[in-house]
Amino acid sequence: MKRRIRKTSKKKTYRNSLPGAAPGHYSFDTGVAATMILHSYNEKELIEREYSSLAEAKEHIDSDTQHKHWLQIIGFGNTEFFNQLQHHFHIHALELEDVISGNSRPKMEVHMGKVFDISRMLFYNEDMVLVDEQFSLFYTENWLLSLQETRLDCFNPIKDRMKLSGTLIRTSPAFYLYYAISDAIIDNYFPMMEAIESRLEAIEEELVDNPSREHLNEIQHIRRDLLTMKKTITAEKENLSDLIRGMDAERQERFGLYMQDAYEHCLHIVDLIDSQKEIAFSLVDVYLSSQNNRMSEVMKVLTVISSIFIPLSFIAGLYGMNYVHHDADGKEMPLNMPELYEPYGYLVVLTIMASIVIGQLFFFRRKGWI
Repeated sequence: MKRRIRKTSKKKTYRNSLPGAAPGHYSFDTGVAATMILHSYNEKELIEREYSSLAEAKEHIDSDTQHKHWLQIIGFGNTEFFNQLQHHFHIHALELEDVISGNSRPKMEVHMGKVFDISRMLFYNEDMVLVDEQFSLFYTENWLLSLQETRLDCFNPIKDRMKLSGTLIRTSPAFYLYYAISDAIIDNYFPMMEAIESRLEAIEEELVDNPSREHLNEIQHIRRDLLTMKKTITAEKENLSDLIRGMDAERQERFGLYMQDAYEHCLHIVDLIDSQKEIAFSLVDVYLSSQNNRMSEVMKVLTVISSIFIPLSFIAGLYGMNYVHHDADGKEMPLNMPELYEPYGYLVVLTIMASIVIGQLFFFRRKGWI
């Protein structure tokens, strides 16, 4: 079956400002209205509402101090929507510019009493194409605001845990939800590493039996995916390190082990990526070695065939010169291949040629060449 050529998806971007444009300037229209889902929760209950107005959502967050809130925005809408977002949630224009660009490097900043966190969510789609989506998060003591372009399944386990009363996510401050979201993004790398490992094992088996150029292309795509993963998870690791160092004593006491566990997951993923990169490099060597072995087998067969036909060509060429046996007066000419006129000479020559072929094949077989 022919292997499909994979391509790494490009990061989506809506901002196309010219060089020298004013910082914080953005102008875009996706043509699709943003979806806003507010998750309000405490120890006793979880309330989920969908809003069509940012003003109403922010008013509810400000008035309801009995719950912690996670406003999940899916889709970017247009410029007017982000202007309202800047007004109601007091977000700096430069931060919104990073959100809209869609290609920002993972980072964490603290500004105006809010934590601004950008992560990259990587996953394989049904065609095994690596999708690179940006996830932006604003965190304060009582609420979280997340922005993403598409609805992703990696947060479903968090929402399932939020529905269960008595869980740590329901009884803890909003900071724990911030940790849980970051941990879900990091843990989503493990299924990708398993998928890559399975693909590399399949390629290795196929390379031994039937190496092709498509295998080499697939390995190159995998190496490119691993490079993207290494770059993003390294930045995530740096973000977690900064967050752990900035935690106060109370948070360190309650959530320090959880944050350290997420950090160790990053280290583990980095090790897995390095290991898979080494395997991918070794598979290139296997491909080249298989191609060389295949070429050697072809050359061996061609050499055996040539060796068989060399004596046959000599005999056929020798007796194909067709010198005349008599001159114009009918006098016999000496040394002019009298064998050409022997009875049954044709059959004799064929027998000799067949004997030579059989003898050569027997000799090659004894030497292990065929």
